[in-house]
Amino acid sequence: MSHISFENYGILADSLTDFTQVAGRYFCQRDDEKRILLDVVRKLELSVSINLLEIGCGAGNLLIPLSFLVREVTGIDHPSCVAVLQERYHNENFTVIGANFLNWPEGYVDSYQRILIYSVLHYLGEEDVQPFINKAISLLRPGGKMLLGDIPNISKKKRFLTSKSGKQFFEKWNHKMAAMCDSTKKPLLKEDNDVVQFDDVKILTLLKDIREVGCNAYLMPQPVNLPFGYTREDILVEKPE
Repeated sequence: MSHISFENYGILADSLTDFTQVAGRYFCQRDDEKRILLDVVRKLELSVSINLLEIGCGAGNLLIPLSFLVREVTGIDHPSCVAVLQERYHNENFTVIGANFLNWPEGYVDSYQRILIYSVLHYLGEEDVQPFINKAISLLRPGGKMLLGDIPNISKKKRFLTSKSGKQFFEKWNHKMAAMCDSTKKPLLKEDNDVVQFDDVKILTLLKDIREVGCNAYLMPQPVNLPFGYTREDILVEKPE
């Protein structure tokens, strides 16, 4: 995650009490956010024997419920996010690390059967995307799976918004934003103009790059009832045994 984006999430964690907004979503998406869990569980094929790492765990909106479905979990994020998470929940199968994953020490000896990186990649700088993913792959056990979830695709968004259903959705969305989403004021965040913008070409290139380092990678759709399901996509990574 870029330094500015990383610090912005720390500001959100320090300033807000609504955990949906701490995760970078809108207040009015709280019900939609709940549906993410089942989609992640299905795509990662989670079970009680598995250990899981979530990179960019935030305040634990996913990590906390996921901890009940697997053997143990580890989360890494901004120290302020981790502090909020620890106030919300702690357990013996629960480990959290307050650090930027890009600065996490090389040579970390642990490894994971499942890794979740959800709604994170688009906050990275262009040159950081592949090193970030390669570093995560190095922590994935042979036979393991990693989900790069909630990737905004500006090409997909453009196709949707120019469609009839997209125009109708956009009108309803503006209505909803005016009626609900201003109920909690967000703090002032620093503008970050250096983050990557994903389109069809970049996402397909990302699939190719992951495959070139020896993993399988598959582009997967999101259910449209997720917070940004009409405009975002997931990539499932499998590391051969």
